[in-house]
Amino acid sequence: MTILLAGTPSTTVLVAEALVQAGHTISSVLCPFPKPVGRKKVLTPSEVEGWAQKRSIAVINVDKIALQDKTILNDVQAVDVLVVADFGYLIPAWLLRFPKYGALNIHPSLLPRWRGAAPVPFTLLFGDGESGVTIIAMNEKFDMGGVVAQKKVAVEGQDTTPTLLDRCFRAGAELLLQVLEPFAQGSIKVLPQTADAPTPTTRKFTKDDGFVPMEAIKKALEGEMFETTSVPLLDEYHLPHTAVFIDNMVRALTPWPGVWTRNAQSERQKILEVAIRESTLIVTSSQLEGQKPQKTQLF
Repeated sequence: MTILLAGTPSTTVLVAEALVQAGHTISSVLCPFPKPVGRKKVLTPSEVEGWAQKRSIAVINVDKIALQDKTILNDVQAVDVLVVADFGYLIPAWLLRFPKYGALNIHPSLLPRWRGAAPVPFTLLFGDGESGVTIIAMNEKFDMGGVVAQKKVAVEGQDTTPTLLDRCFRAGAELLLQVLEPFAQGSIKVLPQTADAPTPTTRKFTKDDGFVPMEAIKKALEGEMFETTSVPLLDEYHLPHTAVFIDNMVRALTPWPGVWTRNAQSERQKILEVAIRESTLIVTSSQLEGQKPQKTQLF
């Protein structure tokens, strides 16, 4: 089949490789414009754009405005299916109608659990023991299309957002290959999502979401609850103030924005890695602003 692929990071590349190795043709890739990276603000293409360029696959750079312009696909021949994998933009109605058989999205959660922009980080933040992937037949509403197929993915104890994302999209790529042709043939049953399903919607994190007061960290280091100390992200979602949920935060907010605090000298200190031993928090790696990471506890 001929595929138009929309995506951005390395997880999209996993899907692209699986499609090509299975004998499908990716005619073009839709991805964001290159962005400035690092202190020198070097304009850098997304991972999937770099992948496509190495294989001489046409790249169409877009943003929210460009996606409203139908002429962006003037040079694209007919395609069978649009595959969306970790793209980040809402697909407009005209683009959903462009492929012969429609559009499929790989969503890294077991809907109706975790709709929205950051399902994997929220899976870890809330301490879910199980995640998964859902193949959605896309419509004009974000993550609201019919369910084509689902596959469970276990959450492992030391998972961070990147490791769980990677496993979800590997599972998603396998599942996509199983349903792609039956979907195009109309031989697979698509189950509508219940409009009133109790589906929590996630959001992107901000830098401030990673803040944990030093008082809370010290209490967690002693194995104590810290109900009287405000931890803004835990407070927002009414999550327990325990060492376990500090651990959840560290893994969920890796690599961005990271969990951080301020020490007695008001220096910003990032908590890189932690462990839990008998309900007590153990900081195994941290980093003072402007310094190298340390494998010792700096409190």
